Amino acid sequence: MSMEMIEIIPKVEIPIIVETLSRIGIANKKEKILYPSCYLYSKANKNYICHFKELFLLRNEHVGYSNISEDDILRKKSIINLLEKWNLIEDIPLEDIDTIFVFTIAHKDKNLWTIKHKINLDTI
Repeated sequence: MSMEMIEIIPKVEIPIIVETLSRIGIANKKEKILYPSCYLYSKANKNYICHFKELFLLRNEHVGYSNISEDDILRKKSIINLLEKWNLIEDIPLEDIDTIFVFTIAHKDKNLWTIKHKINLDTI
């Protein structure tokens, strides 16, 4: 599976998008732990939504998660669709996709959950 960073055009301030992305991903509901799936990556005055596994590939040493699956890409596109639906980004012409389930923590419930990041953007 190849890397496909998808450029977005924000309709709101960048920190709002970053915070929203931190509340969308794969959840362990029993332990109330959320693992965010996607991140906002900025480069050369452009903004991209990337799956965390894609971001590992940007590191010089190319170590970590390099096993990007079709489900990972579908999950990323589903998250982009949510950001569009919530009017946080401009519409992006993506091919028709089957959406895949992602868990979203409501902003008001964020303090009840532990959010565990699988990547640190400062290391890219």
